[in-house]
Amino acid sequence: MNPTLENISSLLQSSSELMEDNLPEAIHKAREAEKIATEIFDTKALADCSKQIALCYSQASNYIETLKAVLHAQELYQSVNDYKGEADCLNILGGVYNFLKDYQKRLECNLRCLELRKKVNDKNGQLSTYNNIGDTYTVMGDYENALHYFNICLSFPDISTRIKAIVHHNIGEVNFFKKDYPNALIYLNQGLELGKESNYWQIIIASSTMIGAIHNIQNNTTEAIKILNTALKVAQEKKSIEEEIPIYKELSITYAKLNNFNKAYEFLNLHNQYKEQLLADNNAQQLKKIEFNFQLKAITSETEETKRKNTQLTKAFNKIEQQRNEIEFKNIAITDSIHYAKRIQLAIIPSENKVKSLLKNSFVFYQPKDIVSGDFYWTEKIGAKTFFAVIDCTGHGVPGAFVSLIAFNLLNKVVLEKQISQPSEILTQLDELLIRLFKKSDKNIRDGFDMGLCCWDNEDNTLNFSGANHSLFRIINNELQEIKGTKASIGYSLYETKHIFKNHTFKLEKGETVYLCSDGLPDQFGGEKGKKLKWKGFKNWLIEIQSTSMDKQKNKIHQLFKNWKKDQEQIDDVCMLGVRF
Repeated sequence: MNPTLENISSLLQSSSELMEDNLPEAIHKAREAEKIATEIFDTKALADCSKQIALCYSQASNYIETLKAVLHAQELYQSVNDYKGEADCLNILGGVYNFLKDYQKRLECNLRCLELRKKVNDKNGQLSTYNNIGDTYTVMGDYENALHYFNICLSFPDISTRIKAIVHHNIGEVNFFKKDYPNALIYLNQGLELGKESNYWQIIIASSTMIGAIHNIQNNTTEAIKILNTALKVAQEKKSIEEEIPIYKELSITYAKLNNFNKAYEFLNLHNQYKEQLLADNNAQQLKKIEFNFQLKAITSETEETKRKNTQLTKAFNKIEQQRNEIEFKNIAITDSIHYAKRIQLAIIPSENKVKSLLKNSFVFYQPKDIVSGDFYWTEKIGAKTFFAVIDCTGHGVPGAFVSLIAFNLLNKVVLEKQISQPSEILTQLDELLIRLFKKSDKNIRDGFDMGLCCWDNEDNTLNFSGANHSLFRIINNELQEIKGTKASIGYSLYETKHIFKNHTFKLEKGETVYLCSDGLPDQFGGEKGKKLKWKGFKNWLIEIQSTSMDKQKNKIHQLFKNWKKDQEQIDDVCMLGVRF
């Protein structure tokens, strides 16, 4: 080899080795090589230098400089028909578009890269590109194509254990997104074992966390805790905060399912704490980029060749980075926490299958205003008595959701632990417990909830009802009767007076239908005049739907609500429960 070219090769090799630990020095080496390549007018060598510079900047998450360098390298490789070099550039460009979340452009780069790597028979490059294409299709939601390309990876001979671990995990992830949990578990467990075999700790953590999530979905809480704790131990040993965050999230969901809210909140707080720390680290990384650029200027100056075209795309990058700093970093933690709170809330709300197992001929119409809700419904059975309720907590969104968790916990305590079955006494106990709980605070808390609660005695077919600012609606032979609850809320009171909740008991008639509903439906603005539906309009809806089955009633109520609201904003959470006896 020409001594000068050998020197360039040596500098580029040094640059590659320094990338992990000393990026400024790595770029310095690549720039030295670039200077020599420019002096000897060697296009191929200059392209190699620009490609290495692009890789360094990509490692530093400086995608503007990555783009400049990789476009320069790509142009040079094309001028000398170096297909392998051009393919490498397309691979780097795919990473840039992935950062931009422009997955269609990333896919175009992936497919062109694969075409070129086939042309030069670059088997290792093809394997990597097939996996990248599968990953791109995954984030695009095209799961069939994703599986197709991942399976091609597995057909390669002599594939390393490490690559097998990645691909098996990726296939498991796709099946998870498809909600094909049996197949997801098969591939994720294979990925986990291969990860252990190749000491690939990132895959060990990722596969274990996703397996834990599936166990949560399937209510296998014991298995979920076991594997999530294993994943957490590895993440903590590696001091990988980024890997710990989703584990804390899943552990919180697990303990919420077990009604262990102390543990659930403990892990939720850890999740939020580390999430905030990670966001702070990301902001610090932006400052490090500035410092990094100053170091580079002290070592070397950019050559005219790297001050390239594509001004519009560079401006787009600048704008995107500014938006990410000013908006995304501020909002992502909040939004993520709210979505996570939704998962915890859904974990405590009974599924419709559970409701139907206790109340065979029933429906639930549940439509939160925001991601999380202040309204929820509740069902339980003790012996021959079946309880069902609709609860409307103070506010909506996050504040309402927090009160709903307290209400859920207290309701279980009174009914399941204290074994109190009379609805009026249950409401009285809830009122006393909530006031006592809020009195522990130095602040004057005026939160609480309204609710309607029924207890159906299956043996004598009687229904007991008590309401706190809630009514029960009975319909017998198409005649509607409203049983009004006590005009008082649970917990919230302007006066230090004990609420006395009235109990209503009546014998159920065959074919009778009863309904509980929060005020979200009657308070909704809509119709031709943009006014509230009010309880009168709601009662008319109940009469209108009586000739249909309970399943069809749910669809009918949903359609009536949608038609009424039209383009108006939903103003409150909506929760309605109907039962036909």
